[in-house]
Amino acid sequence: MAQSLQVYKQRRQTVRRKRTVASQIQSVVLAFVVLVVLLLVARYVTVLVTSMREEPVFVAPKTIYLPQRELEHSMAVAEFQNAAATPATVPQLTTESLLADSPALPAIPNVDFTPVENEAIVSEADALFGQSGLMGALGELSSQASSVSFLGIREEASRFVIVIDVSTSVVNTVNASGTPMARIQQEMRELITNLNANTLFNLVLHSRNHSAFQQQLVPATVANKEAAIAWVDRRFPSPPDYAFRASDSRQVGEMRNGIIGIMDFVFDAQPDVIFMMSDAGYFTTLVDGGQRPVTTRELNDLVNRRQRDLAENTRIHFIHFPDPRNIQDGRIGGDMRRITTSNNGQFRAISN
Repeated sequence: MAQSLQVYKQRRQTVRRKRTVASQIQSVVLAFVVLVVLLLVARYVTVLVTSMREEPVFVAPKTIYLPQRELEHSMAVAEFQNAAATPATVPQLTTESLLADSPALPAIPNVDFTPVENEAIVSEADALFGQSGLMGALGELSSQASSVSFLGIREEASRFVIVIDVSTSVVNTVNASGTPMARIQQEMRELITNLNANTLFNLVLHSRNHSAFQQQLVPATVANKEAAIAWVDRRFPSPPDYAFRASDSRQVGEMRNGIIGIMDFVFDAQPDVIFMMSDAGYFTTLVDGGQRPVTTRELNDLVNRRQRDLAENTRIHFIHFPDPRNIQDGRIGGDMRRITTSNNGQFRAISN
């Protein structure tokens, strides 16, 4: 009997030890599982918080075109050079009223005075101005306004750009209207001639590609006006074929060339006034090789976007030679009147 009780106790102790070991193992496994779950939750919470953060937004101020300050500087230097190159005139001296009873003085030889212009002297003067700090003050001088007329539209401003469409369709339309292309060329020559010395200007001839007299506005000095007139005579289409070739273009979106890129280039100069002449049948070559007409909305959106960069809106004048074919394919045409009037400009239609 005693031996049976002893065996029973040993079995019971063995069972208790096994249960204790199993409980300990179970606790360790449960703790490990809980730890793994916590790590996974912490990882996904961290990723979720990171993914919900907003990307930083960078805001830039309106574009500042530093090259235009260099133009004002060039204008001030040109004014100084013109003033320095002008010879002083000395009136003939007389002593008759002071010494009426005195014997006459010997006659003064009549010698013509011809000033010698030396570009080196002017360059040295520019350097002295720069060293003294006065060149910065000259750079602050405002440009001088000019009153001009182009194909019946009069305007007064200090910064001009003339944009002339010389594509084949426009040449045919202009000639058919009774106004020969030679008249347009002469109007450009007269406008350039009538600019004051400190007025800034540029010229652009275009079809789909364009050719500009300069890449930025330049002062209307005698030399620049002579160069501009020579450029017009050389680049303006002439009979018999009125051929015009240009390679400059600016891509905007899907449009490889055309009036959108041309006007974007023109607005870089921040002009006060833009004169435009065309039949407004603007087409563009697309990046994929196709072509289509430019719509009124596309040109209007580009103009409005660039106007927002300016302290004062540019006035846009348009001389319209309507296409007698009256093609309705989405081209701008007579809707240029809306763009012109909304930008404080004048619209003039010329037809036969």
